[in-house]
Amino acid sequence: MERNDASSDGIRRRDRSRERTPRDGTHTRRAALAASATALLTAVAGCTTAMDFIGDRLLEQVNVFNETDRRVAGSIAVGDPAGETVLDETFDLAPSESENDNEGSASGDDEQSVAVYDDVWGDAGSYEVTVELTDTEIDGRSRASETVTISDPDEQLLGVALGSEEVGEPIGFRVGESLSDLA
Repeated sequence: MERNDASSDGIRRRDRSRERTPRDGTHTRRAALAASATALLTAVAGCTTAMDFIGDRLLEQVNVFNETDRRVAGSIAVGDPAGETVLDETFDLAPSESENDNEGSASGDDEQSVAVYDDVWGDAGSYEVTVELTDTEIDGRSRASETVTISDPDEQLLGVALGSEEVGEPIGFRVGESLSDLA
């Protein structure tokens, strides 16, 4: 829940002390509900405008989606065109669909099936992305690497899909400018 504070000039400002940091990969309960709405919109053909509207508010530069029916943990590393590591994080993602989706999670946690990371892209160029799963495999694979080309760092996103039937790989990589480009 956001808290608004009145400043001395009478303008209400948001208290950002409880917001997530750009690289922590976590969301609030509101984001979880929006992610569920995104999944619902994805299922409805012809609604890419609505899907992209919601995606624009949730996604960051690098996004890892767990599309399996089980918890998946692992790490993601991104090297920039100069060979410097610009992202090296772990994730622990809830299943994409669970018995508790309509009721929230059983424990009341804000479990997420998506991890997002911002402030990754610097200049345009080729970025080396490596994903390693911890203590699990998806269709026999626990590791994947891909070189992705980012031509517009201000607009382009990377989606890493874990177990998506649409991608055709157990761990798939897609670059685009919106959620519908990543689906």
